[in-house]
Amino acid sequence: MDINQQKEQFSYAYIYAIASTAGYSFQIAAKPLDFDGIDYPCWK
Repeated sequence: MDINQQKEQFSYAYIYAIASTAGYSFQIAAKPLDFDGIDYPCWK
């Protein structure tokens, strides 16, 4: 796994931890939904 993949996986874990702590559900998209920053849909 190269450094960029490691950074991506760390960001998934970080966002998941923050969303779960706040009581939100979080879904990691199978592939990025776009390149404008909307890649992690979440809902309460």
